[in-house]
Amino acid sequence: MLHYETIDTPTLELLKDLMGIPVFRKLRLVGGTGLALQKGHRKSVDIDLFGELDADDIELMNSLSVFHDLKTIQHTKNIKIFSINNIKTDIVNYPYPWLFPEIEADGIRMADVRDIAAMKVAAIANRGTKKDFIDLYFLLKDFSLGEIINLYLAKYHDGSDFMALRSLVYFSDAESDLMPEMLMPAEWESAKLLIKSEVEAYQRNR
Repeated sequence: MLHYETIDTPTLELLKDLMGIPVFRKLRLVGGTGLALQKGHRKSVDIDLFGELDADDIELMNSLSVFHDLKTIQHTKNIKIFSINNIKTDIVNYPYPWLFPEIEADGIRMADVRDIAAMKVAAIANRGTKKDFIDLYFLLKDFSLGEIINLYLAKYHDGSDFMALRSLVYFSDAESDLMPEMLMPAEWESAKLLIKSEVEAYQRNR
């Protein structure tokens, strides 16, 4: 059962519309919205669709032409970022393997939470936002840090556990971010303390 309280109605409607577009049939919802729909821990507003994109640029834009309020924010070979009906929508041709089959519910294709956990580590290693750290805090209620790091290394052949662990305790860039709207209790200082203690325990036991 999905936690529809985590996203607003316009976002849900857009998500379901995107899921029905044929060239997106191999894409999965990931990121904060994919996790929030499955865990129900916070509100989320963006749509991130990752996977094998079955379309060239012309086919992609033709498929999106059904949306009248469409603006291109970024357009590279593999990363397309749009504002659709004022909702930030990332469409990413994704080269990394899925570790687990997709989760499908109510016509929405989502990455398994374990794939999302691995991707959260990658996101934090790149430049962690407060939302990413909060998501990791909730993931650590279901998985050990060792399990999450192993998922990350299995998914990213070019990943480094040393760099990932260092990034997991580097909170400075996220300090000024707004706290996401929570549906389950969470405090920023508590999240940092838990993540730091998990990293220290993992390093001691390696």
